[in-house]
Amino acid sequence: MIRVLAILFVISIFIPVEFYTMVGTVRVEPYRIILGISLLYAIFNFRQVLEQANLVDVLLTALLLLVFASIWYNHDLAQAVKSTGIYAIETLGAFYLARLFITTPERFYKINQAFIIILASLTLFSAYEAFFQHRFLHELAKIITGHDSLDFRLYMHYYIRNGIMRATSLFEHPILYGSLLAFFFPFAFLLFYRTRSLWAGLNVGALLASMALTLSSAPLLALIFQSGIAVLVRFWDSARRLWIALFFAGLAGALIIQAVSNRGFFGILISYLTFNPNTGYFRMLQWEHTMDDIAESPVVGIGLIGPGLHDWSRPYWISTWFGNSIDSFWLLIALQHGLFAAFVLLLASLYAAFNTLNLLRYHHDKTRWMVTAWLLSFFSLILIGFTVDYFGKLQPMFFFALGMSGWARYYHLWNQQSAYNFAQPYSLKTTHEPTTPSETPV
Repeated sequence: MIRVLAILFVISIFIPVEFYTMVGTVRVEPYRIILGISLLYAIFNFRQVLEQANLVDVLLTALLLLVFASIWYNHDLAQAVKSTGIYAIETLGAFYLARLFITTPERFYKINQAFIIILASLTLFSAYEAFFQHRFLHELAKIITGHDSLDFRLYMHYYIRNGIMRATSLFEHPILYGSLLAFFFPFAFLLFYRTRSLWAGLNVGALLASMALTLSSAPLLALIFQSGIAVLVRFWDSARRLWIALFFAGLAGALIIQAVSNRGFFGILISYLTFNPNTGYFRMLQWEHTMDDIAESPVVGIGLIGPGLHDWSRPYWISTWFGNSIDSFWLLIALQHGLFAAFVLLLASLYAAFNTLNLLRYHHDKTRWMVTAWLLSFFSLILIGFTVDYFGKLQPMFFFALGMSGWARYYHLWNQQSAYNFAQPYSLKTTHEPTTPSETPV
């Protein structure tokens, strides 16, 4: 059953946002149904969950409790139950779907290839959308469903640059599309680097072209971060003390800038990490004005932001420019649910990443490149979360990515599978899957 859920989840990510139904006030999309069933599967297979559990599971549970407490405190119990339930589906549902399904390097390989092939196949459609300024995939979905779900501004001049419309493909926003492309780029590139396959090379080119067509700074930043992280990964074991020293030196520099600058460290950083100066300025204002709300309620936040709910403090003229949006995944969590919630999730993410990094040297070369690909992707996902918000389908994809590395802890199993070669473009030299961790004593 878990295999079927994984396949359906991949498909659901590429179902246009227009395909949904309303159950009361809850928006039900296909991916939420799949993740809801996945969460139930995890609950019914609790023993298997415990066998693979580590600090990340504890921290994610703590995150869910903090979110529930925040919403209950700022709203009421009914709102807390409804909203936390949805949040649990999109976070724990996605995390445990990845954790329970991707238990072998073969499954990790196949799930990455599935996403890459689908994303690459959308390139020509994205090119048509960008150069002919016609979001025909969404218009077709609108005809089928009768739902007009895209923000009207996506059809205006704000999203047309030098005659090219920012491509959204099947997604809700160019940022979502570009971020997803960037996440799977390291795997596609390292596969091509190992195999020199024509098909793998075409996939790399297609992903790069699609990222360019989004005209978004998010995928470009991700590629820059991935290049820097590649150096960190390559020399982590031989120069660990140097990296730690550089981290604390950078932290000290950031604190100095925060103390002496009227814009603050994050304000300066965010303002320059965009293509559009106006966008950078808006994001700097978001960080500046939300700090007052966070300072007033650092533990439980201000609660949910939206119509009929709560809002963050800002001058009225800012609302006329960009409404109540917050363009930072980490800032939004801290604002809505408190600093502890943001810290817990950041700690879970960093623990998963660095724990996997510390185990990288133990992997055989046939699996090491895949672990490296995940490290480049997930580290960059953590970093660009400071400049963009993971809304829509990108939030469950973040938690799915967090759960994708669980198999890497069992390196001793995969090192014994010397006959397996996970660097073939579209097929594996295997006739069966290796034993899963839950079936082998560790």
